[in-house]
Amino acid sequence: MKIALVAATGNIGSHIAQQALKRGHEVTAIVRSNKPLPDNLHGVRPVLASLDDQAALVEAIRGHDVLASAFGPGSADASAVVDAAKALVAAARAAGVRRLVVVGGAGSLEVAPGLQLVDAPNFPPQYKAYALAHRDALAVLKAADDLDWTFFAPAAEIGPGEQRGTFRTGANSLISSADGHSQISYGDYADAFVAEIEQPKFVKQIATVAY
Repeated sequence: MKIALVAATGNIGSHIAQQALKRGHEVTAIVRSNKPLPDNLHGVRPVLASLDDQAALVEAIRGHDVLASAFGPGSADASAVVDAAKALVAAARAAGVRRLVVVGGAGSLEVAPGLQLVDAPNFPPQYKAYALAHRDALAVLKAADDLDWTFFAPAAEIGPGEQRGTFRTGANSLISSADGHSQISYGDYADAFVAEIEQPKFVKQIATVAY
């Protein structure tokens, strides 16, 4: 498959790119500068475009089977997540790429019927603005009923670690272990993300993965 990937050089994006290459897919990294890609992305084809340049973005993704995004706002305003979702939807439509898979936020997952993690009393306040922005971005995707989108939320905790190759996936609800922890490594998240690209199970849904 031909996968166009936004934010391929970040922590999550680079693992997605590496996993996709490992499985034999063609990966195009949508980059904002001509700076060479890091060595761990050898085999990825860079194409210059940015989310705020719609014409360039459309041309960059045209002809791909899937538009994937690991965009994160970094130090930017959390609302950049919503702007990115709008740009991705518009570009996918204009380029004729029906499948859109994005890295979402765990805050949109339910921890009880009708209660999302971001609204739980113990949700960390330092992450709330970004979690709410991801929820607004999810609303943008839900309105795009002409696209086969997936909002792929990680576990509550995601970071470096062993790639175990065993994990659980599901839709809508936070997945936790017997001791109440919800965790996943970058590598295993990327494994599940690329598997969803290959064999869609959570089209027009919130997907998630955890141990």
